[in-house]
Amino acid sequence: MKATAEREATRSGRLAADALLVVGVGNPLAGDDSAGAALVERLRAAGKSGFHCLTLRQPGPELLSHLREAEVTLLVDAVLSGAAPGTLHLGPLLDAGVKQRNLCRCSSHGWEPAQTVALANALGASLPDVALLGIEAGQISPVAPRSPAVEQAIALVIERFPALLAQLCDPASALWRGMRKFPPGDDSFPGGA
Repeated sequence: MKATAEREATRSGRLAADALLVVGVGNPLAGDDSAGAALVERLRAAGKSGFHCLTLRQPGPELLSHLREAEVTLLVDAVLSGAAPGTLHLGPLLDAGVKQRNLCRCSSHGWEPAQTVALANALGASLPDVALLGIEAGQISPVAPRSPAVEQAIALVIERFPALLAQLCDPASALWRGMRKFPPGDDSFPGGA
């Protein structure tokens, strides 16, 4: 992953549509764990453009081949950090201020996104800039519906996705400076007041 100064030197302005990948991760049969995949499917259904979409059940080694296809990747996944369900976590995937093990563990995933990136680094693979949009899960259980708080978080992201997309494409945006939390009701998520 590139440092901010290096990213700004190699990338400026808007990215081509094929340069941005949005990956939704989640098990569609496990309640809130399906949040990432559900969000990406709703982006597709809404006809949002300017990026490629992909859904995966797990962010494992399969993710590596897809990461190499983009300049910037947004990984959307359910997270468990102890925050209120529906809290949005947004920032660089490997933000030094965030313990990935605590933020990105979900019971149905045997492999965490940070492990995928660590594997790529160990293999000497060049990776794009990867941001995490974590949606705090409330319930992860077989055949459970998504909780209302997670549904509201997904709807908020869909509504404000153009502003989020602009931040992803701007190497100098606040998004790339560190992980931020947006609890339910916080209007400061990109595109808000």
